[in-house]
Amino acid sequence: MAGTFPAAPPDVARAPATYGRLLRVPGFRPLIASALFARTATQMWTVGTILFALQRYHSPSIAGVGVFLLIFPGLVLSPVNGALLDRYGRRRLMRVDFTVAAACVTAIVALAVANLLPVWLLLLLLSLGSLTSTLSMAGARSLFPLTVPRDLWDRANAADSLCYGVAQIAGPALAGWLTAAYGSKTALAVTALGFVLAAVALRGVSEPVVENVMTGRLFQDVARGVRYVMLNATLRWLAVALSAGNVGWGIVIVLLPVLVFRLGGNAAVVGGLLALEGVVGVPAALLAGRVKTEGRERQIMAAFSVLAGVATLLFLVPALAAVALAVVVIGIAEGPVNVSVYSLRQRRTHAAWFGRAFAISISLNFAGMPLGSAVAGPVITASITLAIALAAALAAMSALLMLTKVPAADTSAN
Repeated sequence: MAGTFPAAPPDVARAPATYGRLLRVPGFRPLIASALFARTATQMWTVGTILFALQRYHSPSIAGVGVFLLIFPGLVLSPVNGALLDRYGRRRLMRVDFTVAAACVTAIVALAVANLLPVWLLLLLLSLGSLTSTLSMAGARSLFPLTVPRDLWDRANAADSLCYGVAQIAGPALAGWLTAAYGSKTALAVTALGFVLAAVALRGVSEPVVENVMTGRLFQDVARGVRYVMLNATLRWLAVALSAGNVGWGIVIVLLPVLVFRLGGNAAVVGGLLALEGVVGVPAALLAGRVKTEGRERQIMAAFSVLAGVATLLFLVPALAAVALAVVVIGIAEGPVNVSVYSLRQRRTHAAWFGRAFAISISLNFAGMPLGSAVAGPVITASITLAIALAAALAAMSALLMLTKVPAADTSAN
């Protein structure tokens, strides 16, 4: 099946591919604004959950399991959520997800204030908030190539990655500062507001018209989506490679607060370090967007994954300056990797399958992160050195898989 993609507006079809032209594409600005609010809120929820669990329950294991349940149930449901996106449209279901997330965060805050939040109830609410998460995650990622002309995809993916970088700055920094100044419950309350703003911003985005390859039977469409991803060698091996690297990042996200607290820092320092990753990631993503990635995606992803793995070993040095340097290098590496991943996935997926294929692919790519967070507690308790070495080794494994298993050319029938 040949790919069919939305055509560029006639007045800009032959214009140079610039960021200025990208900002003039109808619907792009409210879409990027919604993504920014949602991702900032998501970052706040993740970091806020870790700090909340460490402060309230004094347990890295509960923090790790909390992050796992905040992410993993949504990944499991990603085939269904992807089919729903292709069937009912992206904008409406993204707003459903933002509403569910805001409601769950608000419930956690209210119950914590009333001292009615045992561990099991916190974990249940985190799980419920996760169930719809891939609706907005895949919905936004599939709206970008459906809204923007094809020759602007690298620029749009750089802006998408930049948006994520800004969220990495604002989310952890806000969560850390609010937790240090006013308590973790206040940080979570502001998180709920972020999801509300994301839903409001989507009002300026139109639902694109896409070729329909749905059967009319939900679970048959789900099965077809899974089959499409599994038979697409690029999507399949990207999932394996990126999952391996993300297991390591899942360990790091729980390890970092533990390291900081042991070295005399507080919640604000944790938030500041995670924000620092975003500060350096923003220009890295913008520069990556100016480079033509087509045909070089695998090499770019592998090289910068190795760089991130080497930087992870700096956590072995017992000094906050070394931890900060590691975070900076990881942030620099993340921008080019993300731009290359987004572009490669778009180029090798038919537009009619964007909802299902992106939901499943993104979830498989990201699945390692909650798994890493879940095992982080026991591994860190056993040995911090082992946790750091394992995270670095997984980054190297990810790079090797990208070079040796992701096809150099499109081998799918689309």
